[in-house]
Amino acid sequence: MRKPPAWVLAILHGIDSISRVVGLVAIWLTLLCALLSALNAGLRYSSGSLLWLAHQTGIGLFRAVYDFYAASSNAFGDSVWTMFAATVMLGGAWALKVNAHVRVDLLYGAVGERTRTWIDLLGGLFFLLPLSVLLIYFTWGWAWESVVSGEGSASAGGLPQWPAKMLLPGGFGLLGLQGIAEIVKCVLALTTSYVREFAYEKPVQ
Repeated sequence: MRKPPAWVLAILHGIDSISRVVGLVAIWLTLLCALLSALNAGLRYSSGSLLWLAHQTGIGLFRAVYDFYAASSNAFGDSVWTMFAATVMLGGAWALKVNAHVRVDLLYGAVGERTRTWIDLLGGLFFLLPLSVLLIYFTWGWAWESVVSGEGSASAGGLPQWPAKMLLPGGFGLLGLQGIAEIVKCVLALTTSYVREFAYEKPVQ
């Protein structure tokens, strides 16, 4: 079979690289989100102890930590769920790229690689891409309105809401872009000597 065009492979590599970088950001945000959640919980449940230590020892550091948390607790909470949203929305494209997304496997694991390629191609064309476009359409206006209005947190001292809302159209845009790349890879695998990088691994039942 003929080789795939070099310029097409270069474009696919560029899209994969974007998904990889954004996926790495999502991975590190997972760690940061866990650490911030632990810090938030620790400060929340030790606030009484901090006040007691400040009163008993006269050390101003304990009172300063308490005052800092009292002023920032809502921002901590907003940061946690914003980072969690970023992990999900930014990590989707990379999960698709490395074939790590969740499947309900009724047929996929029982068929050959070429049939799986056809399933991925048709699924991308008729489900993934239309759904990505539809979700971008429904979330963009809502998110952009939040940006224009400078929407803030419903809680005093919380973070602005528009970055979290912009994650929705942005994440679906990245997912759709990677979906286009995967569709092209399927076409190349069916018509040229191109071999898809990540094979499906049937889950152990």
